[in-house]
Amino acid sequence: MTKQCAYCDFDEYDIIAKNDFGAVFPEPNPLSEGHVVIIPLRHVASFFDITDKERKSLLSLLEQARNELKIRHHPEGFHIGFNDGDVFGEHAEHLHIHVIPRYKNQELKLDQRWGIMDADA
Repeated sequence: MTKQCAYCDFDEYDIIAKNDFGAVFPEPNPLSEGHVVIIPLRHVASFFDITDKERKSLLSLLEQARNELKIRHHPEGFHIGFNDGDVFGEHAEHLHIHVIPRYKNQELKLDQRWGIMDADA
């Protein structure tokens, strides 16, 4: 039995923004208030395997997410990133770009998703 992809099997109700090639969802395990992920609608693991149309679409959603998060949460800035390939002993099954709002005087504590094995260290 193959493992279901959480990013392919999503609830339309959870979508914050969507276009022809991608969607924005709240991150289920947020690192800060407003943390979202942007995914291509097509199941693809690597940023380097998406089409030019998908890339432009995801960048458009990135700008849209940033604007919406600025209105809703008023962050000072953003941490934006994704893992690509077999990193930290884990393979990303479906490309997802993290958009993590950053707030004044709030430390960003990355976790095992970013290769940090002990977040308290």
